[in-house]
Amino acid sequence: MQTVSLKWLIAHQPVYLFQRVAEDFKRIVNAKSKDVQIDIEILTDTEYNQKYKPSTGANRNNLWKFLQDNSVQIAQMLTSSLARQTNEQMHLLDLPYLFEDHQHAAEVLEGDIGVNLLNNFSEESRLKGLAYTYSGGFRLLPLSGTVATLGEIAGQCVRSGPSHISQETIKSLGFVPVPTELEEVNAAVESGRVVGAEYVPQRLLPDQCDSWVKTIVETEHSLFLTSIVVNIDWWNSLDQDVQRIFSEAALEAAQNERALSLKDGAESIAKLEADGVKVIRLSDAEKAELRNRTEAVYEKFEGMFEPGLVSSIRH
Repeated sequence: MQTVSLKWLIAHQPVYLFQRVAEDFKRIVNAKSKDVQIDIEILTDTEYNQKYKPSTGANRNNLWKFLQDNSVQIAQMLTSSLARQTNEQMHLLDLPYLFEDHQHAAEVLEGDIGVNLLNNFSEESRLKGLAYTYSGGFRLLPLSGTVATLGEIAGQCVRSGPSHISQETIKSLGFVPVPTELEEVNAAVESGRVVGAEYVPQRLLPDQCDSWVKTIVETEHSLFLTSIVVNIDWWNSLDQDVQRIFSEAALEAAQNERALSLKDGAESIAKLEADGVKVIRLSDAEKAELRNRTEAVYEKFEGMFEPGLVSSIRH
């Protein structure tokens, strides 16, 4: 019997989200592999560093390098990170109000456009994408003060992601974007550097944002995505049947994860609301107004993507 061994490295927070995907993938692979013994070692970055003692410790910022040199064969990474490092076209997935809803997102991500993006990594990266996961979902705006409308804090500083698209999105919504890593948000709020942050609901409680959140505005302005990626040289060394098993398992695990992430997000919001946090759910008219504001982002970056790509996604 053929044996295939691989390492799955988890280097992002909250660990439980990524651990759940890896374990589900392992379960599905084992169920599908009748004639092949597949040994998947799942390790957090701390566990990997302690066991394998690399000269430079693995972390979320250099995870792609461990994939690139085949030290690990599979991992989940933020699509925004992949876009910055090895796949510029993936930046389009951060565009505001690109997707109407989760069904629309699934149709795009699992269709030709999504598949092509997952196979559009630079040759030097040695990466291949298998499937899109959420580990988040639609982004929202938790705020440190109690407000009734976004207009009350117009012109104030709000945390954005590091990408130019994220910064321009926050700007178009009426705020001064302050690019900040998620690990630094609590300190930025407590110091008064920002009055709120672009975030995802699943991370609010694990990241202890409940210490400062007073209001949550469900802007749902863009989609926070991750991807299951593999080392392409390792992938190309596999038999086609094994590749098929991994591809099917990745898609199934990703679909399971997306559903669980949405459930986690809803439960987080419900917990915060029960604890006294004000949750503002925007009307269709209010969302339409925000969509109109963010059209400026599309105009600014229209030359960044392949002709017709963005319009083929938007309804």
